[in-house]
Amino acid sequence: MRTILALLLILGGVAAARADSVDVQAGNRDALEHMLADCERIYAANDLDAIRHKIDLSHHREGMAAAAVTPPDAIPDDTERKAIRLWIVLRNACVARVTDFLDHAPVPPGADRDAVRRGNAFLLFGMRATGSLAAALEQGRLTFADYAAKRAWLVEEVDAHRADWRQAMMSPDSAGRTRRAAQVEQRFAAFTADFDAAADKPRAPVASVSAVSLSFPRGPDRPDDIAVIIGNGDYTRMGRDIPDVPPAHADAAAMRSYVVEALGIRETNIIFLTDATAAQMQAVFGNDKDHRGRLFDWVKTGRSRVFVYYAGHGAPGGDGGGPFLVPTDAEAGRIGLSAYPLPLLYDNLARLPAEHVTLVLEACFSGMSQAGTLVARASPILITAKGPAPPPKITVIAAAAADQIASWEPDASHGLFTEYFLKAMSGEADKPPYGNGDGNITLEKLDHYLKDNLSYWARRYYGRDQTAEIAAGAKKSDRL
Repeated sequence: MRTILALLLILGGVAAARADSVDVQAGNRDALEHMLADCERIYAANDLDAIRHKIDLSHHREGMAAAAVTPPDAIPDDTERKAIRLWIVLRNACVARVTDFLDHAPVPPGADRDAVRRGNAFLLFGMRATGSLAAALEQGRLTFADYAAKRAWLVEEVDAHRADWRQAMMSPDSAGRTRRAAQVEQRFAAFTADFDAAADKPRAPVASVSAVSLSFPRGPDRPDDIAVIIGNGDYTRMGRDIPDVPPAHADAAAMRSYVVEALGIRETNIIFLTDATAAQMQAVFGNDKDHRGRLFDWVKTGRSRVFVYYAGHGAPGGDGGGPFLVPTDAEAGRIGLSAYPLPLLYDNLARLPAEHVTLVLEACFSGMSQAGTLVARASPILITAKGPAPPPKITVIAAAAADQIASWEPDASHGLFTEYFLKAMSGEADKPPYGNGDGNITLEKLDHYLKDNLSYWARRYYGRDQTAEIAAGAKKSDRL
């Protein structure tokens, strides 16, 4: 029993993987080190004697040594494939044993066997999917870096859904417990479908490191404040004709530094997502049936201030409705059915028991982007989306007007709006002619700075207008 429970934690590579998740920049070495650790633990397990006598771990050590000098964007060579193949054989044997154990394990008196089965489904998918990724790596369909990035995505999602499901099952209200657990299971089912569809497809190159090197006036520690940061850059991996947003990951990384340094938000109070799917966005913000997503659960009533940042595509509805934030798994021809409505986001943010909410949008809603039309290989969607006015306690700062394009730096290192927003908040907006040097950056100072700098560089680079818009639920004289 103890051995089986150990295997659950070791082999899943999911439940305890947050602390040792794979580093994309050294994906090859980390991938094989992860596999080698699994192999050596499995190799020592008494209940796998039949397998240990048939397999030579030296192949695995040779493969890891070879991988240490292999570029992350390379596929495995023959030596490395032997190492990966060894891990797959061992893993599959253990997964079969664990699955059999979970299917036939005794259930304590009074426990719900069906609930136990449903709870185990998260772990079992993580185990199966990690094996599928390893097989795709071994067969040359993925590079080491692809494997690392996709495994990190898998770990994050399985971890988050398991935590949400456990929290739902702890509700004292039977009806509420059943409803919320079912919602988590539905979101997880959507994720598993997305993952299976994209598991062996290489990821498009999207910058993940901020090119903006700035320091911010350090704000006081705000232990109750919460941030949600989303960078949707890699759309093409889903194969649904939506172009990528190359700066989005770097924009999100830069914004993460800002909220920690300037706003005093603790790292543990940041929900950080890259390439968020519709299921992930609903899990965080809620949906039209239940506004109580993960963000709602994190907010302390009347004490938390919330900062939300989104970088990625925005869109009008195909029928003129909307506007929408576009998840990476949205369907270009069915934006109204597969994207996240901005009015719904406003409504659900307004229902948070927070002191105040700031929403910053590095997106435009014209149906055009710097990468081209939102729908690749199709005519532009030139529909102006009229956004609703935000509720009183929400301040919205948007990259562009509804009929404008949110431009990028020419090298696609950052969105122009995010770059100049961060420069403003580093202190530039407090200097003449925008500010008075009093150490406070207000919405009014930010507005003046962006109109003078963002608008100028969009016009100079591309000959087009881009004007940031601020819809203030706070006074423009208030400090950000």
